[in-house]
Amino acid sequence: MTATRDAIGLRAAALSILAGREPDRTRLQRCTAATWQLFFRTERCALALKSRLAAAGWAVPDRVRAEIERAATRELQRILSARGQLLRIGRLATAQAIPAIVLKGGVAALASAAPVDLHDVDVLALPPDAERLAALLGVAALASAAPVDLHDVDVLALPPDAERLAALLDQEGFHSTGPAGTAHLAQRIAPNAVHIEVHFALNDVELTDAMWHRARPLDGAVGLSRLGAADHLWLLLVHSVVTHPHRRGALRDVLLIAEALGDCSAGELQQVERLMAGHPLSQRLRDVVAMARELRDGVPVQDRFRREAVANYVLRGPLGWLGYSRFWTVAFVRTLFSQLGSAVERRREWATAWNRPDFVSPWEFAARLERRAPRLGRLCRNAVKVTRLMVCQVVAWPVAVAVRVLAPSPAPPPSSSPL
Repeated sequence: MTATRDAIGLRAAALSILAGREPDRTRLQRCTAATWQLFFRTERCALALKSRLAAAGWAVPDRVRAEIERAATRELQRILSARGQLLRIGRLATAQAIPAIVLKGGVAALASAAPVDLHDVDVLALPPDAERLAALLGVAALASAAPVDLHDVDVLALPPDAERLAALLDQEGFHSTGPAGTAHLAQRIAPNAVHIEVHFALNDVELTDAMWHRARPLDGAVGLSRLGAADHLWLLLVHSVVTHPHRRGALRDVLLIAEALGDCSAGELQQVERLMAGHPLSQRLRDVVAMARELRDGVPVQDRFRREAVANYVLRGPLGWLGYSRFWTVAFVRTLFSQLGSAVERRREWATAWNRPDFVSPWEFAARLERRAPRLGRLCRNAVKVTRLMVCQVVAWPVAVAVRVLAPSPAPPPSSSPL
């Protein structure tokens, strides 16, 4: 558990740096390469750290600088790859008159001033030249927007248009992998590039005509738009707090939210405040907004998600050998974070397991059974979900206990003020 404890210290130091406050160099120096890798796999903030350190002119030990540089280069490669993918999608959407909205981190990737075209991305994605060329581009060119890592890009289109756009990507040499989700088609992938998800809906956020009308064009990205400022902020909050509870307080997501806060007018902030007030997880939403606001304002940041961070370090460190299973891992992680969360979250988890699914199962056998015998298929599917939840709760309990020992409950933060 040494790496986990040291990663907690790195998180505290990173929060200071990202808020514009000088770091504790001793805490940075004592961490091993394995700890740095664990930290960056979880927090995905190396590029932002490098940018803040360079802007402030703070010296850090050479070994620390090398670890940050290595991770920042990988993040920069993915960001540039994402920009290339999005510019290609913009050209396809323009040619076919398909309205397309870039979601979440893709907005920050396109808002950067770093010059890149599609051919540059193809070259940058190929090792070993990728690391050298990405390093030459430097981080300063990305300083105009929140520099955050991306593993995929998300683009929203109307349901009929989403299928057309996915087909156009297939004609461009992409191919689909994995099942479709409840809000997006199967991922489109190509060699040496970040994945693409074409959405026709939004998870846990109702997509309305008003949201489409509030969308605005993205500068320098022909054929692509972004959500209105309030809608963009709300989607980021819901995505990182509700849809993916393991990402609560992750520094990459907090940075994105801090950038989105600065883009909102007073009226738009009030609109998001009303949405938060009416949500069952309003306190968790307010907590992440409070952290983002503290980072943005350069004041000491109270880590309201230290326990969630520790859980992620444990999952990627001591429990990293478990690997990934779409059937078990997602359910286990959700159960673990609901145990670390509130009674509201645990009730929601049971309700989800018992509720009748409103989408076709991604598993072919289950989908076939539901088509032939709908009532029996749904009953079997609910039984599997409930049984899986019971098993996950038993397995997650000792992990949750270990996390609580490593990260005792902090003092309650002051009440979050309205946006």
